[in-house]
Amino acid sequence: MKRQSLAILFAAIILAVGCATAVSLPDRLDKFVEKTEKEYKNYSKEDWQRVQAEYDALVAEMKENYDSYTTAEKVRTMKAMGRYGSMVLSSEIGSATDALGDVLEQIPETINGIIDEIDTASIRETVEGIKSSIDTAKIRKSVEGLINSIDTAKLKKQIEGIAESIDTAKLRQKMEAVIKILTGEE
Repeated sequence: MKRQSLAILFAAIILAVGCATAVSLPDRLDKFVEKTEKEYKNYSKEDWQRVQAEYDALVAEMKENYDSYTTAEKVRTMKAMGRYGSMVLSSEIGSATDALGDVLEQIPETINGIIDEIDTASIRETVEGIKSSIDTAKIRKSVEGLINSIDTAKLKKQIEGIAESIDTAKLRQKMEAVIKILTGEE
């Protein structure tokens, strides 16, 4: 009986300590993003899928409990989410750059193949057919209608609101850094 009571007491202590030391979502999200920042450059497509699933679960948990967080926790969470988004974008840009390099290598052969197959007489005939079928008055009327339907005051107000909420100095600094990287100055 005494042993059973001690075992129950020990289990209760372990459970209490576990609950008391539970890591908050902002802390877990920060740790997740820090780990991802260290490793993402070597991720495979499958790694990204696994990491994205983990991130999605953290975001879902954050959305469920968002109102219970302090302002500081909300700010930390949003910053961590921004850092993660930046990593994903950086990875996508790297992948796109690699793919673009592959495409660029194939451009000369592609262009030469196209040049060999150009039938100028057929093109001339097609262009003439297109020209004769275009109703410029109808197009002009459609474009004017589209332009007149735009609520420029509302659009201007929305753009101003967006512009006011952007940290332009920080954006300018980041864009200059990206330009330096792309031009090889850094």
